[in-house]
Amino acid sequence: MRKPEKQNNPPSEVSSVIGKMRRSIRWQAGLALVTIVLTVILIFSMTAAWYTNVVQSGGLLIHTESWGFDGEIKVTNTAVQAAPGDEGVISLEVNNTNDSQASVRVGMSKARMELPMQQRLYFYIDTPGIRNGETMERIYLNTKETYTYTLFPGESLVLDQERHTDARLKWHWVYDVLGYYVLGTWSAERNTLSAVDYLRPIEYDYDQATTTFRDSGDSTTLELQTVDGVTTVEEFLVKLSKTDGYPGQIDPNKKLGAGYYPVDVDESGYGVYAYLCTYADIELATVYDTTLAQEEKNAQASGAPGKSYEAVLQLCAQKEEETVVRVASLSALQELMTLQSRATVQLTGDISVSDENPLVLPEGSWLTLDLNGHSLVSTGEKKAIEALPGSTLTVVNGGITGSGGYGIYAIGSRVTCHQVELSGFRYGVCIGDSDGGNKTDSMVRLVNCTMDAQGYGVFLSGNGTASEQKTQLVVDGCTMTSYGMVICSNGSTAGSGRWGTDIQILNSTLISDTEAVSTAIYHPQKDSTMTIYNSTLSGYTGMAIKGGAVRVLGSNITGNGAKQAPGDYASGFADTGDGIYIEANYGYEISLEIGSGQNADGENTPAHSSVITSTYGESLQVFQPEAENVTVQIFSGEFDQAQKAAYLAPGATQAEKDGKYVITSQQAE
Repeated sequence: MRKPEKQNNPPSEVSSVIGKMRRSIRWQAGLALVTIVLTVILIFSMTAAWYTNVVQSGGLLIHTESWGFDGEIKVTNTAVQAAPGDEGVISLEVNNTNDSQASVRVGMSKARMELPMQQRLYFYIDTPGIRNGETMERIYLNTKETYTYTLFPGESLVLDQERHTDARLKWHWVYDVLGYYVLGTWSAERNTLSAVDYLRPIEYDYDQATTTFRDSGDSTTLELQTVDGVTTVEEFLVKLSKTDGYPGQIDPNKKLGAGYYPVDVDESGYGVYAYLCTYADIELATVYDTTLAQEEKNAQASGAPGKSYEAVLQLCAQKEEETVVRVASLSALQELMTLQSRATVQLTGDISVSDENPLVLPEGSWLTLDLNGHSLVSTGEKKAIEALPGSTLTVVNGGITGSGGYGIYAIGSRVTCHQVELSGFRYGVCIGDSDGGNKTDSMVRLVNCTMDAQGYGVFLSGNGTASEQKTQLVVDGCTMTSYGMVICSNGSTAGSGRWGTDIQILNSTLISDTEAVSTAIYHPQKDSTMTIYNSTLSGYTGMAIKGGAVRVLGSNITGNGAKQAPGDYASGFADTGDGIYIEANYGYEISLEIGSGQNADGENTPAHSSVITSTYGESLQVFQPEAENVTVQIFSGEFDQAQKAAYLAPGATQAEKDGKYVITSQQAE
């Protein structure tokens, strides 16, 4: 083949030719969706006693291998239809029936997969994390990196498509194989890397990337110049290295002969390397994708099974055994909170905090605070406890009381409360992820807690475009009352915005007990999600929605206030007294799904429909009713008034019964 002549064309011109070829391959790959049948094997090494079950459903085959394990784990899922760029959830349920707290560490191995799919398929926990002082957008699971879930006595870890009590376990098939972090050993003698595991993908805007020809002596090769038309490869690697969670920084000048960049490597050459694919690599990858798509299309036409890919999901559960430090004074507690090391602290009596002496958990710190039946008493008007970005705070077994201000204030942190009673605060819990340009999303879990707030039970702000992840709130098994809104968000898009939240209300009761502008939940933020599962909500208006995707499953929602006219509110909402009120004037995309949910005592009891009522208003009202940014789908439910035919899900029917309007569908059964 003739050696290419050196080009003086702008790199973007070369890139446009590559882009056209790539789009052609994409079109070919679109011949058929690739049916990926993932075989996930669970490996257990547990000392705690657990009660679980194992099932198999659809095309996702689940097997178990266990050693020294007294019990089982439940894993369920449906067949996975996947293609490049897709992602999905791996369902997992773990029930802790012990009387002690336990940890479940989760890892993943792809060693049994064929090599091309190891480079394409990745597993991660859908939450940001901080490691070695660096903020990662998500936590990848592999043989080197794991994630630990904490389960309280009697708690169930439920992770599935319908609901989740903690950050979900997900899979991701990268759209284009452009690069990856790989664990292996470098051989200078052979100029090769012996790969052990492909840890995480490296992705960039391939359509905007530019290339140039490089003369390497005997041949001329096409080499990546920028990843987006502006950012050079060197700049990209330095930036990437600051958010990968590995110690040290990638030095672009230390590229090894085969194209690998050392990231975290020991003297023997073993460790983590970064690799950016060459143009030849990308060509081979796209050919693989196209061939795979054609093979799957042929298999579907002949009725033959598609390919299956096997990963090993490794779970290790054990009782948490940590040294407990008993404290009796505020100064001793404050000192432990600033040590930047993992600590478990137990109170021996009540402790008072003030505006001058609050409790602040520094960035990166990890504290478990056992109130031991006692209380933290706040005498100020500001923040009783503040958890700063990257910190992890767990509070159990006791009370946090105040007379105003904030009970717990989380900024880009992970906060968990179990069997905690919060009372007297204007804001029981506030999640301020939009504060000060914070780029880390919080995960706040309230489990079996009670709350009585003077203003807002939980007020949360996402950080919009500042991060790719969502601010997450889980309320599980709680009873929460508030004089104002029990759970309230902010719909502002100023700056990076306050949207980007995920709220899970599970097996809980939320009651707003004031006479005006009071709703159990106010959800005005765009590009956000919320699930209300097996719960009871009531307020002057049961729930008000101005943005996002909301699912109501097996829950009762009641508006008990006097009927008021809907309105076009620039801030806040019209307190209409409806069960569910949607105000569409922000123009944000809004979707509402109403259906059935499982009873709290297990899957063997019948599913039950949602009941949406209003004492004086309407069960469900949309203002304006013809708004094009609102979608309502009702699969099942009971309402005070007949619902529009357009709101009924496909196959659903509506009938009047005892003065109520009952909607049922095959899917709801």
